Amino acid sequence: MVTQAELKKALEIIVTEWSRQNNRYDRRSNFIYYVDTVDECLQRAREIGIDENYVLHRWYNFQTSIYCEYLFVKYGARKEKQPYNHDVDIYINDIPYDVKLTVYPAELKRENTILDLHKQEDKNTLVRWMYANQSQEGRKHLKNRMFVVCNGENAYQNLVLKSAFDLIEPEIQNYFHFLQHNEPNKLVIQDAGKDYTVYSDIICVEG
Repeated sequence: MVTQAELKKALEIIVTEWSRQNNRYDRRSNFIYYVDTVDECLQRAREIGIDENYVLHRWYNFQTSIYCEYLFVKYGARKEKQPYNHDVDIYINDIPYDVKLTVYPAELKRENTILDLHKQEDKNTLVRWMYANQSQEGRKHLKNRMFVVCNGENAYQNLVLKSAFDLIEPEIQNYFHFLQHNEPNKLVIQDAGKDYTVYSDIICVEG
């Protein structure tokens, strides 16, 4: 896994605003899965002629997600054997999940929609929002998802929280303690007029 120093280096030059992910730019920047340093990322971006900030965001998000998945495995999850499985990263008590390390939506903050992510009802409201507002391109799916939601004061603080593993780890550990005495969260989401039953939950990280 990439070093904390490289993640910090990325944070020093990253610009918080970036284009919403799309298939075209993702295909051109898939080298982010195979480079371990910020310098390599930027060099490849320049060679290909793709926006450096887009590439840096993808690389940073990928690297922090990998470590987040590792923490789930550390506390009892089982890693999916196929690394390119589109829908499954881990299994918790044999239930498959796609892990999504993300942030509290800026759109909801602008609308002054403040949810208490310590209450399951509010968590489920945000889960439904996440499914409804996900990208409609290649990353879309309506299967089980585990959301690790960074809830900072601003966009940059949200980015910082994504690599604040000293804060993320105890929240993941607490979730596994919770599952020792509680059933995993299950709810119904809607898409295009159809109902889908999913296992999904939110682990909130605040700094």
